[in-house]
Amino acid sequence: MPKHITEWNIYDIMTRYPNTREVFVHNGFAPFADDAVLRQWGAMLKLRTALQAKHIQERWFLPLLEQKIEEAENAGLAVGAGPGSHVGRLNLLALLPCPLKVPIETELSDVLQRLQEKKGLKLNVCIESNADHPVKFLDYVKYFTEPDELPDIILLTGFHFMLREFVERFVETGIFTAVPNQDVNRRLTGTELVDADGHFSVIAANALVMVADIRRLGEVPAPQSWGNILQPAYEGKVVIRGHKGSFCDIVQLNYYKDYGAEGLAKLAKAVKYGLHPAEMVRELSSSRPQIPPIHIMPYFFARTLANHSHLEIIWPEEGALAYPILVLVKKDQLETVRELAECLTGPRIARICAGASFPAIHPEASWAIPSEARLKWIGWNFVKQQNIEQLIEQLNADFLAVQQAERADKKVAE
Repeated sequence: MPKHITEWNIYDIMTRYPNTREVFVHNGFAPFADDAVLRQWGAMLKLRTALQAKHIQERWFLPLLEQKIEEAENAGLAVGAGPGSHVGRLNLLALLPCPLKVPIETELSDVLQRLQEKKGLKLNVCIESNADHPVKFLDYVKYFTEPDELPDIILLTGFHFMLREFVERFVETGIFTAVPNQDVNRRLTGTELVDADGHFSVIAANALVMVADIRRLGEVPAPQSWGNILQPAYEGKVVIRGHKGSFCDIVQLNYYKDYGAEGLAKLAKAVKYGLHPAEMVRELSSSRPQIPPIHIMPYFFARTLANHSHLEIIWPEEGALAYPILVLVKKDQLETVRELAECLTGPRIARICAGASFPAIHPEASWAIPSEARLKWIGWNFVKQQNIEQLIEQLNADFLAVQQAERADKKVAE
């Protein structure tokens, strides 16, 4: 078996030794059965990183691989020269909220075509919705150790690229940086949404609001602030984003920051269950009984319910819970991809975000939300001072523990 094969990427291994595919497919890497997935994602993912992320021990996996490689070498089935092809290396990876994927993909396709026609610059991009990508790239983030494992530009929503390991290796060292000279909407002054350290470019924000079903609330008043739903009257009356025991991190983080562990516990008592925002819309539009009357969802989804007279979209007094859509670019590749990076932080993409009810940073975009509305972001200082991954995991575990205890108490009472 070649030396240092753990430093080869998966694409190079499977291209050089096609018979190794079954080892990967049957041992934790089933998506690489698809040639398109292999070409796009496998070209970035080193074997060492892949095994670490999957918690697969090298001493167990490598003998399986070695057997297939020896078979290929002995039978003369090895193809090509080995690593270093860089086929499929990504210049841009964009993992976007569902409403933004198609319009941003369309806009970028025009930009990419112009770059190829005018400058002969062919850039390889991958644009996916947060829910659809076949390889869960974000699961690998904290295991990357080399810049060549990462795209030149990263565009995404959430905290995965704020993880301590990633920030220490790639951001604080200057390997990745914000896009310079970004124009900022004056309305965002005081929101702390823009990173003052210049590590991350923010192009827009996802804003979470409440939608209350007045009929289902009955005599209970509709909440006007985030703190209201911590009152006993709202226990079991709230739905937030959640799936298979994992609940919305930005909601949990805000309540923990503002109200501490006690506030998080009260939130857990208020939340009946979790749904995808699209499921919330269907639920509130239905006539089914026993539906919790308060749903916390992105403004994009809430806006689709505006014509229902019994539903009220509530922009809480403290502001909608906001979390940023981020751009990072490799500093040493900035000149090569500058036009693409500036497109992402420019007015056209900002208008797309605003049109989908994501408040945009660029001043040429409309505000996209009610003129008097405020945004509430937990703040870059809070994020950077935490081990954010550990905190998110701990808050979700504490949240679930309270809910499980509540269910157990109710069973005893019955």
